[in-house]
Parts: sequence; C-alpha cells; structure tokens
Amino acid sequence: MSPQKNRDFTKGPVWDEKVERYRVEVSYPDGSRIRKRFRREREAQRFWAAEQRKIDEGTWDETRPRNLKLGPALDSYREYCQMQHRSYVTYMKTPLEFWEERLGRATPLTKPTRADIEKVKFELAGKRSKSTVNKYIAVLKAFFNWLILQGQFHVNPVRKIKFYSLNNEIVRYLDPVEEYPKLLEAAREIRWYLPYMIKVAVHTGLRRRNLLHLRWDQCDFKSRTIRIAQDTKNQEAIALPMNKTVFETLQELKGKTGEFPFVFVHFEGKDRGCPISDVKNSFASACERAGIENFRWHDLRHTFASWLIMRRVSLAAVQKLLGHKSIKMTLRYAHLAPGYLADEVKVLDNEP
Repeated sequence: MSPQKNRDFTKGPVWDEKVERYRVEVSYPDGSRIRKRFRREREAQRFWAAEQRKIDEGTWDETRPRNLKLGPALDSYREYCQMQHRSYVTYMKTPLEFWEERLGRATPLTKPTRADIEKVKFELAGKRSKSTVNKYIAVLKAFFNWLILQGQFHVNPVRKIKFYSLNNEIVRYLDPVEEYPKLLEAAREIRWYLPYMIKVAVHTGLRRRNLLHLRWDQCDFKSRTIRIAQDTKNQEAIALPMNKTVFETLQELKGKTGEFPFVFVHFEGKDRGCPISDVKNSFASACERAGIENFRWHDLRHTFASWLIMRRVSLAAVQKLLGHKSIKMTLRYAHLAPGYLADEVKVLDNEP
C-alpha cells in the first residue's frame, strides 16, 4: 500500500515511519502535484509553507506569463459581461470600477492577495452596508473565476473570502392606511409618472427593471393579464393578472403614453417617447416628503406580498405571483398571515 494513501497533506508535512522521512505533498490549482521527502521537519515545513504562499499569491507556476495587468483583463471581462449579463449596469458596473480604481489598472494580476482583499473588505464594511460589501466581493470573485475559465489566470484570491451573513427575514412594507396614501400624495408632487409606477408595483409585485421596461404589447386588457416573455432575473416568463387598481391605472396611462411602445415614458419635452430610465432619486424624495423611513423601491414588492398574505392568500399562490423558484423565499412573509400557526398550537388544548 502506498505510504501516502489516506494521509492528510493539506495541513503540512507528514511523518512516514516506513522510510523515516517527512513527506510533503502539495496540490496546485491546475490539478498537478509535487511530492518531496525531508530528513528534518523544519525543512519540510519551510518548503510546504513556501509553496502554499505561492499558491495564495498566484506565483506557483513559473511557466505562466507575469505581465497580465488588471486593466486589460477588466476590459475583456466588461466586454463579456455587457453581452452576457443583463444586470451589468445595475449590478456589476460600479463594483468593477471600484476594484479598478482601488487596485490600479497597471497592477499585475499576481499581486492582489487574499489579505489585500480582506483589508479592503473590512474598510468597505465601515462605509457601506454588508449587502453592498458582499456584492463587491462577489463581482471580484466572478471576475477571477472567468479569467481561470478563459485560461488567462490560474488562481482566485477571493476564493476563500467569506461573505457577511445577512438577515433577509426582516420584511419592510407599507402600512396600507397610513403610509401608502401619504407616499402616493408625495409622489404626485414630484413626478407625474411616479404615483402610477408605485400603484402598479404595489399591486403586481413587478421588479423595478420589469416595470421600467413594461410595454403596451405586454398588457392584455382583454384578458386583464400582464405577460412578460422573460423575467430579467429568473429568465422565466411572467403572467400576472391585473386587479381592478392595475387595470384602471393602466387604462388611464394609455391615454397619456399609448402612442409609444413603452408604458412609462416621457410624453413631453426633449425626451418625449423615451422610457423612464430610473426612479431612484424621485422615489427617495417622495419617501422623505411622506415621512417614510428605511424604505427602498424593492420594498414595494415586499408590500405586494405582505398585503396578500395579510388577506389570507396562500403562500403557494404568493410564491407563484412573485415568481419565487423556492418556497423558502416566500416563507419570510408567513408570520404576517392572520392566525399563523394558531391552529397548530390549539391541539395542546385537548391534552389528556
């Protein structure tokens, strides 16, 4: 039987009594391995530590080119992402610009280490939310993974960096009596289209990107259904029934923007006919005027789900309306259901 079999070489040298030597086995990112034997433990440990450091720094393979810079690599990755990822502008663009500025375009890809990126991660955590930090780390990790797949690089320094744990169970939604009317009133004073958008978002649960790109040919008034061939996030078709509020809101909008392909467009001025591209600033202003704190546009989607659950709509139905692939995502709203788990604990009332 081979003396190396069933032995763990990942933590350092291993003593082999049969040959009375310290054995070292190092596995490299490309699948290759090196094995050595040493008389002294200190020499074996020194060799093992040096090879591990090379792997972490990306300098283990001396045959690899050393002149590949971060800037040109990022340029290639951007070109790929713009063609392959619809979320490039909203999700990847800003993090890539951040890493380019922070690490430097002229920096060799072999230079950034896990320690360097961990340091930036902790600095970011003091200025940005944990979810934002996770996004920046995830984008950089995807960049290095892409380089490895392309054969342009051989190690990912972000591979072992841990993401921050987030509490996604907390749901922020509008109070239907107090906050919702105030938000609509404030929205009317800021942009003509903003209250229409808020109404449709709250009564359909559509994501912001789907809403901004909503077209009239996707609105079937005869069957009172909104049909989107492919969701921008889940890459699946959407078919949402219009309730009375959505139907009447879209009918009213039809009189304003019906001559254009998109539902939410500028119908006057130099941008006449162009779709609304963003509502972030105007929505934030409306929330501030209405005195609504800690509320994002995506929380309108949470509001849609929460109101349904509070009116005793089943979790299965809400899952389908939201387009969740897993019921786990929908379960975050379960506690809002009237009498949630109340019937279950009643079985104890009849204990013997």
